[in-house]
Amino acid sequence: MNYDELFAYVKDELAAYDHHGGVSKNRIKYSRFEHTERVYRWMMILAEDYVDKIDMEALQIATIFHDIGYSLNKEDMHHHAEDGAVLCREYLKSVGYPVEKADFICDLIARHSDKEALHSEDSPLELVLLMEADLFDDTGAHGIVMDAWIQATKEEVSFESILEHIKKFSWKQMQNNPMRTEKARRIWEEKKELTNRFVESLTVDLYGGNL
Repeated sequence: MNYDELFAYVKDELAAYDHHGGVSKNRIKYSRFEHTERVYRWMMILAEDYVDKIDMEALQIATIFHDIGYSLNKEDMHHHAEDGAVLCREYLKSVGYPVEKADFICDLIARHSDKEALHSEDSPLELVLLMEADLFDDTGAHGIVMDAWIQATKEEVSFESILEHIKKFSWKQMQNNPMRTEKARRIWEEKKELTNRFVESLTVDLYGGNL
């Protein structure tokens, strides 16, 4: 399987969506394709420990296609995972990919937004790794920068309002560790420590006090 071709295909499909930034992050130029690239890199890091226990090709294809459902440009994107599975199945069928393997890949895509499945014993390891990688994006340092960027687009913005936005989103998200695999839990804790430290330090900078 030529993964460069898969990335190119998904990039073309997401071009229109990325042009307007998407529904939930439409105040900034958030690229769903660049998100896909970042998730793929996280997935490869997490999968290093399990290459002998997983269907690596299936996981790679599923990760590349996991958010292609956004390309349909619907107002309601709550079903982008299911839509993405349909689009991926159509593509794999067009290139003559084995049906049984395609079924597994598309099931991973269809279920990747159901984060409750992360700790289900019925979830295959491939799905766990995809969901963990997906959750890593827009967190930690990246999440802090994104929160500041989003808040800065508002008419009334200040250092204080940016801090409150970070606390409401990035900081709050990081407080509970949702990860299942050992490496993912460790990386999450590192991101959490960075986020907590940043919020504490910025609070001191703005309001005074000692760390």
